[in-house]
Amino acid sequence: MGSGKSIIGILALIISSITLLLVIYVVLAGGDRSGTVDFAERQNLAGELADNNLYQAAIDEYLSILNDSNLETGQKANINYIIGRIYFENINDYEKAAAFYIKARSLNPNGSFYDEAGRNLIACMEKMGRILDAKRELDKTVNIDSVYAEHEGETVVAKIGDKPVYMSDVEDNIQNLPPQMQKEFLSRESRMEALNGYIGIELIYRAAVREGFNSNPELIKLTERLAKQAVVDRYLKDKVMTNVAIDDNDVQNFYQANKSAKYGDKEFGEVKEQVSRDYQNEKFQQVFQNYVNKLAAVENVQVFEEKIK
Repeated sequence: MGSGKSIIGILALIISSITLLLVIYVVLAGGDRSGTVDFAERQNLAGELADNNLYQAAIDEYLSILNDSNLETGQKANINYIIGRIYFENINDYEKAAAFYIKARSLNPNGSFYDEAGRNLIACMEKMGRILDAKRELDKTVNIDSVYAEHEGETVVAKIGDKPVYMSDVEDNIQNLPPQMQKEFLSRESRMEALNGYIGIELIYRAAVREGFNSNPELIKLTERLAKQAVVDRYLKDKVMTNVAIDDNDVQNFYQANKSAKYGDKEFGEVKEQVSRDYQNEKFQQVFQNYVNKLAAVENVQVFEEKIK
């Protein structure tokens, strides 16, 4: 009997110990969880302050979070980056922005922000007039244009940092001009002007990208619209308008039908070029509309005219 009581006592002691450990675990786990919530809440508060243009208050809140000894290195890096971005984008204090960008990159060289922080750091150096420091950082950072294709056999006429500028780059710009303007770039002097213009645009573009202008929502929308229009124009040219034939008899008939209304009863020879352009535009418009109608039928387009005020 005594032995049985001893075993029961031992089991009771073990159960009590296990219960105590579970209680301690729950308490500790709860404490950790509340700390995490507290960190998230403080970070949200700082973000809300920044969203409401209270930039210095947001920075103060982020700095108070940095004083938390339980903060992980990755979290510290992200907060340093956010502070640097506020100083850079909103307060225009480029010296402080540069300091926080450097801290962020040092704390987490593998952070997703690393390249952007590097570009902004270069922009900070440039704005502070520290051109040599900016060049040193530019040499270290990932090139903003990433990988350059090889132009085997082409002539290198300049370099921007390590990026070669080929004669074909300059010629492509010239060929995009109207034909009458292209004639102005036949001499060596005019081609030098074209090269200098190309370099100037590239330098400004690189500076703009480093400052994040390529992420501007309005510019992104504009780029999308221009790209969409370019794709549509090429599609119309290659797929839709290739079978449009302009017949001389049709042009004459168009002239006769519109002689008084459009051309003031002038003789055909006087307005021949204008008649041809007008007829071609009308023909293209008809082909365009017919093609659009066909696509609309396939894709079941519905127009709610009554909702247009």
